[in-house]
Amino acid sequence: MIIVKNRILLALLLLVACKANHEKSSSTIDSLAIRDSLRVLSVSDSITKTNQLDALGMYIGGLTQELENSFSPLEQESSWKDFKTSMDSNWNQMYDTRLSKMLAWQSTSLASKVNDTLRVFYPFSGPDFLHCYFLYPTAKEFIFVALEPVHAALQLDTLSEGIRKKFLDSLGHSLRDIFHKSYFITSKMKEDIKNVKGVLPPLYFFLERTEHELLNQEFLHLDSLGMEVPTKITQLHWHKTPAVKLTFRERHTGVIKKLYYFSISVSNQGLQERPEFEKFLKRKGPYNTFMKSASYLLHRDKFTEMKKLVLQNSASLFQDDTGVPYKYVRNRLDWNIQLYGEYVMPVKEFGETRFQPDLDSAFRVSKSKEPLPFSLGYHWGTKKQNYMLVRKSSLPPTR
Repeated sequence: MIIVKNRILLALLLLVACKANHEKSSSTIDSLAIRDSLRVLSVSDSITKTNQLDALGMYIGGLTQELENSFSPLEQESSWKDFKTSMDSNWNQMYDTRLSKMLAWQSTSLASKVNDTLRVFYPFSGPDFLHCYFLYPTAKEFIFVALEPVHAALQLDTLSEGIRKKFLDSLGHSLRDIFHKSYFITSKMKEDIKNVKGVLPPLYFFLERTEHELLNQEFLHLDSLGMEVPTKITQLHWHKTPAVKLTFRERHTGVIKKLYYFSISVSNQGLQERPEFEKFLKRKGPYNTFMKSASYLLHRDKFTEMKKLVLQNSASLFQDDTGVPYKYVRNRLDWNIQLYGEYVMPVKEFGETRFQPDLDSAFRVSKSKEPLPFSLGYHWGTKKQNYMLVRKSSLPPTR
């Protein structure tokens, strides 16, 4: 694991150099009600670090604690040792076959084509911070939205060894498709997320494994103006826009970043019931939008409003064919389109109904399409992936 962490560190340092040249309860953690015995360290005038949160994140990430704490003795349990060994092996293999290629491609191709100081918006994300980060490693703010629920994470150092083993087994099981296929399968995630108590544990896992230090978290909802309102975890699901905001820091640069995760429906009906979310998104724009393995939801009549929000507020859109249909961007004079990879028939789960003849034609006749050196999406078996980068020609001032 140390080898891989060092490789990520070296690669990211080279990337930075290159760019310089061109509820509290007995079993939960709640940022609003942390145990009295925990020490909180000042990171800046407005940010504090909750030690216990980062310690929990490292335990869940299968990483050895840097400082002695209540999780240190738990590293001697066979269930955690087995979990760490499995996660190290899967991570190493994924880094060699996918992540390292993504990082190299991002630095040589994507970074020069987008404004990477912008926020990143990731609809239908689930807890997939992993791939979003490797494509946008210098972004300082991320906005995720998906159906997977937000619950306070289990305070694992206060529970029995048996419960910890069951938790680690469930977490490892929930990550299997990300390791081998690059995406979460919604039907499987419903049960997996239930077993690990919400979306936070896999988010912790990816944040820690990508060399980030968890500083704090805040549960929130949006008011009628789309502004953040801190909320107790026990009251979070009284509101229509339950969310969590994670603040974390890159260990190798010290850069502080934020991730918002909203557990809401973004169907037309879902957005109609939550106008405050649209206000929040518009206030945060323009942003770089990323979509992959999105079940072709934006191809359906029930998601036309989300499609409009993406097109209206994105400075760039990097997506596979499961995102915004090609017909909505192909003839717009205010967009530039770059094609990557190879377009083939959608996988059998979606079939011919989601085949886009105009996109197929564009790939066939394009003289400027570029190869994609990594597999990311539904075609993990054949590795015949397609992506398009759509960039807006003129942008409003960054907010």
